[in-house]
Parts: sequence; structure tokens; C-alpha cells
Amino acid sequence: MAVAAEERRIVTVLFADLVGYTALSEHLDPERVKRLIDAAFERLIADINSFGGRVDKVLGDGIVALFGAPVAHEDDADRAIRAALQMHGTLSRFVHDQAGLDEPLQLRIGINTGEVVVGSVSGTADYTAMGDVVNVAARLQTLAPPGGVYIGDSTSVLASEEILRELVDDVEVRGRSQTERVWSVVGHRLRNPALRARRDHPFVGRATQRELLSSLMTMVAGGRSAVVSVSGEAGSGKTRLVTEALEDFPSRNVTVFAGGCAPYGENNVWSPIASALFRRLDLAGSMPIDQLRDLLRAKAVEMYEFEADDAQLDRFVEATLHLMGYPSGLDRVAPAQSREMLFSYIVEGIRRRTAAGPVVLWIDDLQWADVLIIELLHRVARSLADRPVLVITAQREDADLDWPPAVDHPITVRMPLDPLARDEAARLVTSVLGDDASDALIDQLYERSGGNPLFLTELTELAKGSPTSTALPGSLRALIAARLDRLPTAQRAIIDNAAVLGGSGPLDALEKFATEMQQGFDPADVEALADDGLIELDGPNWRFRSDVVREVAYQTLTKLVRAQRHAGTASVMSHSPVIPLDQIAHHAASAAELVAEIGPVPGVTRNIIEQAVVLLRDAARRSIDVGAFNQASRHATRALDLGVDDDDLARELLLLRAQALVERRAVDRARADALDALEASVAAGDRRHEATALRLLGILHQRDGDLPAARRELGASVDIFRELGDDIELSASLRERGLAEVFGGSLKDAEWLLGEAEGLSRRLNDRRGQAWVRQHQAWVAFLSGDTELAERRLLTAAQEFDLLGDGAGQGWASGLLAYVRFYQGRFEEAELLAAKVRAESAALGDPWAPAMMDSLVAAIRLWSTRFVEAEELSRKALLAFRQLGDRFGTVQAMGPRVRSLVALGRAQEAERGIEEVLAMSDAFGDLAFPAMVAAGAAVHQGLGERSVAIAELAVERTNMMGADGSESLITLALAMCQVGRAEEALAILDGDVRETPYAASVEVLASAMIGDASRAIDRWSEVIERPATTYLDRVIGAVGASAADTMVGEHDRARERLADAALVARKAGDVVARALVSSASRAIVGHEPFGAGDHLGPGWVAVVEALGAVSVPPPRDVVAESA
Repeated sequence: MAVAAEERRIVTVLFADLVGYTALSEHLDPERVKRLIDAAFERLIADINSFGGRVDKVLGDGIVALFGAPVAHEDDADRAIRAALQMHGTLSRFVHDQAGLDEPLQLRIGINTGEVVVGSVSGTADYTAMGDVVNVAARLQTLAPPGGVYIGDSTSVLASEEILRELVDDVEVRGRSQTERVWSVVGHRLRNPALRARRDHPFVGRATQRELLSSLMTMVAGGRSAVVSVSGEAGSGKTRLVTEALEDFPSRNVTVFAGGCAPYGENNVWSPIASALFRRLDLAGSMPIDQLRDLLRAKAVEMYEFEADDAQLDRFVEATLHLMGYPSGLDRVAPAQSREMLFSYIVEGIRRRTAAGPVVLWIDDLQWADVLIIELLHRVARSLADRPVLVITAQREDADLDWPPAVDHPITVRMPLDPLARDEAARLVTSVLGDDASDALIDQLYERSGGNPLFLTELTELAKGSPTSTALPGSLRALIAARLDRLPTAQRAIIDNAAVLGGSGPLDALEKFATEMQQGFDPADVEALADDGLIELDGPNWRFRSDVVREVAYQTLTKLVRAQRHAGTASVMSHSPVIPLDQIAHHAASAAELVAEIGPVPGVTRNIIEQAVVLLRDAARRSIDVGAFNQASRHATRALDLGVDDDDLARELLLLRAQALVERRAVDRARADALDALEASVAAGDRRHEATALRLLGILHQRDGDLPAARRELGASVDIFRELGDDIELSASLRERGLAEVFGGSLKDAEWLLGEAEGLSRRLNDRRGQAWVRQHQAWVAFLSGDTELAERRLLTAAQEFDLLGDGAGQGWASGLLAYVRFYQGRFEEAELLAAKVRAESAALGDPWAPAMMDSLVAAIRLWSTRFVEAEELSRKALLAFRQLGDRFGTVQAMGPRVRSLVALGRAQEAERGIEEVLAMSDAFGDLAFPAMVAAGAAVHQGLGERSVAIAELAVERTNMMGADGSESLITLALAMCQVGRAEEALAILDGDVRETPYAASVEVLASAMIGDASRAIDRWSEVIERPATTYLDRVIGAVGASAADTMVGEHDRARERLADAALVARKAGDVVARALVSSASRAIVGHEPFGAGDHLGPGWVAVVEALGAVSVPPPRDVVAESA
């Protein structure tokens, strides 16, 4: 394959024009004019060359020069400006020396910096640059005065402070739609001479971090575990710090698994782990799979002490192959089960390895990690907390990661790296430049680098190569480009090829790439690159030392060359059965995108765009099948952006992306795609895609709480699929139609619709459809109050989803089961399920389910009296739901949040939360849940009449849905007590209300308020004997029972009950409960354990007054004895 001799480069263009040339031509003989101009240009060109520039062309009386091509320097902007200033002086001296030259001869010079394409002009050997930056330099020249130098803003940004310039203005440059900020160069300061440098330099600074790491490693060597997260900006020395520390690990038996994440081009999400395994097992990535399998077995026996006939040995081998991206037995396992097996395998492998000594899992560049890697790290940290394991990561400081663990690990250290201090920078500069490092140069280097160790190192190493200039560039791209330009041709080719392949890989991949590109390949060149610090070698693998090196190398390639290399890579990969489809699609799409931008490319098939679109479509389908909705959306988007000529395929891609976006809760984008697909399908008479689009729109309406619209769109989808006789799709639309009724409609209608869907799925033997029906029917049972039936249905659905490998279905079933467990009072089981669902859904790129599980755990924390944690978790979930635009989720998160605020005494915030929930409740049709949330918080706060009104609304909507209304009725009964209507409260509780501790506690209170001591005391036993009783149930019931005690003369028992209630309230930390017990104690037995009840709402005040009125004071002698 031919390689185009072109490059993309950041260059500084100097455009100089002679002023006075026309007048000379009018008054002097043409031959003398030519000799004068030739002599002047000879001197001017020498100036350009002396500063490392290259004359691009001479245009009559003008000169165009390039700085930064074909060889870049770290200070090309300064070099061009200095050359321009020297050219003015040279021309002035030349004119002064010419006898009889009456007319003045001066220069106007314009300088600009930017990206150009450089290379030979077709049909010639001329090397030139093309791009708008050249045109702008020419226009700046026309604006400059004779004897002046005008530079563009892009040049000024890169120029050092030694260049003295003044802002001219923001001026309009002819031919450009926007203004250009123009600067006039007025001179330069004196410079220090360049100094000689040594290549070796020690690791400096970070003393505090190194000491802390040493202490942590000593603890791990002694049997403890720890997690360390090192963060900092690119080039801050994160990798160097960890590497230096691990070399001094205080145990000879330590095993280090080291891997790194890449920013792009890595399609195997397990690459960081796989690369670590390759190094530890000393494997070659190009080994035939059968040979690799045999070698893995031998290595496993040798390193992990497997027995040759151990059944786990085969699982180890297959899991390792799967991690490396090879076909394996795990390919036949459901995705969710496969991930769980891999997690378990990795954890068990590390656990086995700890038998021989401490283990370090070291992952670099975590900011580029897939969510699966993050979840794996959490699993390792959590599961191996009792083993000598150190998990250490490095990531960019601005990375948005769910890492390190906040509470899951006993020893977690966050280690941010700040820029080097000035004295540390001085030691680094001195280690490179030796005794010649002056204070002035160190100050300049430190200022320009900002204390970033990588920037500082690059600046210092390059300073030795610029004996005529100490001006320092501000662009790391320019620094690295300069280093790359010093490489021999063969080594530069290896770097360029590696940049296309990815951030790391096996050495034989570089050789194969070179062969495909018809290039030579010498392993010695790879060794030289490693010696030069551009890449790192670890056995048979290579890795870029820094991702910025890879980025600069990649961006230097012209788009034509990038297209050729990506297409060639895709072509080679497509013939290998072991290469994942996603990886092939990535390279084909990269080539296609470049072809779409620049036109046909030699060596790239003309139908590359069509091929890439089909590959991306197939990759999107596969991603949806395994629940990787983020990836599915990316694949479909890339395909659509390429442009699709096949209208049917375009509609399918829109719907694939819409489906992925629906699952990701990206509501606005999903709706836009579904509407576009609907419009296109109707216009084309494509009924199948029309019905699919209607179904997606119906789902979105349902999630918005617009039940009528959901019914309309889903009903239309059902009708079309019924008309088409497509029973599989009909069943799917019926399921969604039934689910819409669950959220605010009629549970009876939901059961009927789901029953029809169930019949279709059973007749078609559609196991996945049957599982989804069971999941939706569990919702009906749950809302009807039959948690046992809901549990059975969910367990059946979850088992079927697991067998089918449906990760999304498994998540839905397990997530709802977690809520069922919560309402059954099985908090520990609920939280375990929630953690599992959260991890698995996050791994699939689902932002909604983790937020929903955070809401559930917040509710568990609430009723476990951990109010601060409940408030924090619910706030986190609330933020996620608001970002997603999910109103149902927002209400779900508001439930534990508002109750936590009440318990914490933040009454005003709680009342605002109640109003927000009520404002949203009308958007959900007859769904009672928002009103239930608001009613629960209002009655907790003691809002009295307000509580009654909200609770009545909740009861009304529950009845309209046909759902179980017990909780709403109990809350209404408590609200009735708060407005002095205790008899009505008892009438409500005597109706169709489930027996719960909450109901019993309210009945105790209401009975006491009307003076029915016997009923109150009898029902108290129902409160204290049930395991699901909450702290608030105990407090409310104890207050009522103590008043009843006084009615039967049991004053000591009353005091004991209130003392116990005071202890419960104090341990819980609920300020309302504390205030209630304190005020009730004063009213009933004349004692206040907490002082005045400042946090009591008017409703609770009314309850206390009513209890005080019916309570019987103790005899005088008892009062005296108590005193």
C-alpha cells in the first residue's frame, strides 16, 4: 500500500514583502534591480535559515518561509519572530551600503501559526504548505506598516515573554468572516545562551507521597489491604511516582499486575487486565489459539498451583482467553453471567496469588477506563479486603469516576499531585542540564511549564538543541513534535503506526502493520524508541509512555494516511475470526469518516462508507443484545453521521439509536430520533418501523407521566402489529401498553393486557417475552399489596433472563425485587440486591438503574436511622434523575430525601420538597406515589390540616388505580389524629387496611386519644413484636400507650415506656421524634427528657394536647416519691 508523502503540522508562516520595489523598477535599470533584489534576498534567506526556518517560495518581491516544517522546534513562533526582526536589520544595513540608492527599500512582515498540510506539489519536487494559516499570514503582511512585524493571536499565544509586542486591535482580515486579533512586535529582550543537557535525570519531589506509599506498602506486606488513588493533570508524574514506589516494595514475594487504559482505539474493555496478564504470564499476543491454550494451562499449573486435573483449571484458561479477546467457552455464556464469572475469576486468581505473598493491582490512566474496569476494581477492593492486596490507580484530576471507593474499604487513600515546587523543579532541571542550569533559565522553564514534570522535562531536554534561542514554547504538542522530528525515518514510521493501532499492544502487531504498509521493520528501532523514552517495553509488549505522544503522532499524519492505515487495519482484522466485531467496525468507520471528509483515498475501497455503516449497524445490534446501550448509541451515531443511502437501513439505525437512548433515559434525543424514524416510515409506507417508532414514543410518554399520550401511541403500535400479523412485536407492544397502565392507569387493565401478551409469548415459545410479562405482572402484584406473589413472579423472570443472557431484563427484575424486599422489611437482602443491580447496570452504561438503587438504599438508610447518609444518597440520585429529565425517578428520590430532611430538623427544605413533589404529581395521571411521598413527609413533620388534604389525595388516586391503599389510609388516619379526629382515624383503620406495625402504632395513638385505654394497650404488643417495626412506629405507639397506662393507674409503666421511647428517639437522631417524646412526657407524666419540643409541627402539638387531656395524673404520694 502506497503511503502519501504528506503531513499535518503546526507551523509558523512568515510572509515578507519588499516595500519600494515598484519605485526602484521605475528609476533603475532592470539588470541592476535584479542584482539588488537577488543580493537582498540572499541575505534575508540566510537570516531565515539561521533561525531554523525553511523558505517555501519566493514570489517576485516577496518571501514565504515556514518554521516547524519539515522539522519542528519547541520555539518555532519565537524563531520566526526573531528571524523577522533580524531581516529588518539586515535589509536596513544592505540598503545603507548601496551607493546611489535614493529610493527607500523596506519590508512588511506578517506571521501566523496554525495547522497546515505540508508535502510535495504533485508533479514537482517542491515542498510547500497549504492551509488558511498561509493566507492569513499574507493578509497580516498587507496590514503591517513598512518596517513592521504583525503577528496573529495564535502566534502571540505561543511566543515567549522575551518577545515584546503590543496589541494593535481586533481587525477584519479580508476573506475571513471573523476578526483576527493582531499584535505588533516591537522588539525582544536579551536571552541566556542555551545549555548542554544530560539525558539521565532522577525522580525528584513528591516526598510526602512517597513516604505515605512506603507506609502503606509496609502495611500490605504485613497482611493488610489498601486502595490508593493517585490523581493529577497529564504529565504530573503519576505513573513515575507509582513506578518508583513499587520498585521499593518491602517484600521479595510481591506480585505486581500492571496495566493501563487507552483514550481511544481500544475496543476490548478488558485490555488493562489482559495486558497485565500477558506480562505476568509471558505470552505472545500473536500465538495460535491452540498453542496459547496449552501454554495457559501450563502457566496456570506453574504460577497458580492448579492441579492438572482440577476442574477450575479449564475455567481459568477460558476466562483468560476471553479477557484477551480470543474465542472462548465464555462466548456461549449469557453476558451477565460471563461478566460475573470473569469478576469471580479475577478475584479468585488474585486471592490464590496472595498465598505466595502480597499482590499489587496497578492500573494507569484510569480516566480512560470502561465502567466494567471501575466495577471490577470495586469488587477486588471489597472482596479482598482481608488479603494482602494493594489496589493502586492513577488518573487525570478532572476524571469523572466512581472511584476510589467511599466507604467499602477500610484503608482508602486519595493522593492528588500538585505541580512541583520551584526548588523541586530546579533539581529536575539541574539533573538534565548539570551545573550550567542558571537561576534565570530555571525560572523561565518553571514558569512556562507551570511545574508540570513532563512539560518541564521536555522543555529542559529540548533546550539543549537550540543554541541560538532560549525562547520557550507553550504548547506540549510542539514539544513532542520536535522530539518526533529528530527520529530516524524507520523509528518515526513505527511511532506513527503505533498511534493508529492504539495506546499499547504486542510487538508483533507493529511488525505486521509495517509489513502491510510495505515498510521495513527492525526490532532494534523499537529498542531505540524505548531508550529515547517515547515508548515503554515490557516483555513482548509496547506502550506509549504518555498518551499525548500518541496523540501528537496521530495528528501529524495526514487524513489521507490515517484513512489508508485504518482501512488496511480493518481489512486485515476482518480475516481473523478472533478479532471482535467492535474493533473491526472502529477502524472501518475511522477510515470511512476520513474519506467522507477529504474524498476518495488511494488504497481505500470506494465503498468503505457502505461497509462501515453495515459493520456499525451489526455492532450496534450486538451491543443492544448484551445491554451495552452507550456503545450501541455510539455505533449507530457514527453510522448515521457517515450518511446512509439505503433508506430502510437509515430508519433501522435511527430506531436502534432511539432504543439505546430510551434505555439510557436520554429522553429528548430518544424522542427526536423516534419522531424522525416515524416520519420517514410513514412517508415510505414502512408499517413495521412505524409501529416500532410508535412503541418507543409511547414508552417515552409513559415515563413523562403522560398516560393518555402513552395509551394512544402504544395502542396504535399494537394495532399495526396486529394488522401485520407480527405476533412477536405485537406481544412486545402489548407488554409496554400494560406497563403504561401500571404507572398511573388501571391495574385491572394492566393485568388484562399483560395476559394477552403472555398468551402470545407462550404460543410462540418466546421465552424472553414471557420473562418480561412476568416482570411486568410483578409490578401489578406489588402495587396491589401482594408482595409474596410479586416475589414469585420476579424470581421466575430473573431466572429466565439469566438463562437468556438478557442483562437489561435481569436488572429490571432484580431491581424491583430489591424494592419488594425493602417493603417486606428485609433491609439487608434488599441492599445486597441493590448493590448487585447497581454494579451490573453501571457496567452496561445504564445511568438510570444506579440512581434508582441509590434511592432505595437511601430509603433503607432512612429507616435504619442513618439520616445524613440517606440525605446524601437521595441527593445524589436526585441529581442523576434531574440530569436525565426523569420525573418519576425524581419523585422516587424525593421520598427518602424529604423524610430525611424532616428527621434532621431542616423543616423549610422539607416543606419545599413537599411542594415540589405535589407540583409534579399531576403529571402522573392517577399514580398515587407522588401524593404518598408528600403525605408521609407532611404527617411526619406534623402539618395537621395540610397532611389531611394530601393524604386524602393519595387515597383517592390509589382507589382510582385499584392499587393497595393501606399505606395511604394509615397516613390519613395519623393525619386525622393531628387535627383531633381520632374517632374517624379508628374508623379508617377498622376498614380494609393491611396489618402492619405502622397501622398498629397509629391505632394505639388514636385509641388513647379517645380514652380507650384497653384497645391502646392491647394493640401496643403488635407494635413491639414485629421485626419490621421502625423507630418512628415505636415512638408513636409508645406515646399513645403511655397515656393509656395512666388511665389504668400504671404510672410507673407509663414512665418506663416514655423513657424507652426517649432512648429510641435519641439513638435515631430524629429531632421530630425527640421533640414528640419530650412534649408527650411533660403532658403525660410531667417530665421532659430533652427539654422543650422546638421541632413539633401544629399537628403533633394537637396530638400531645389531646393525650394530656385524657391522661390521669398520678396520686400525690406517687408524685412526691417520684420527686
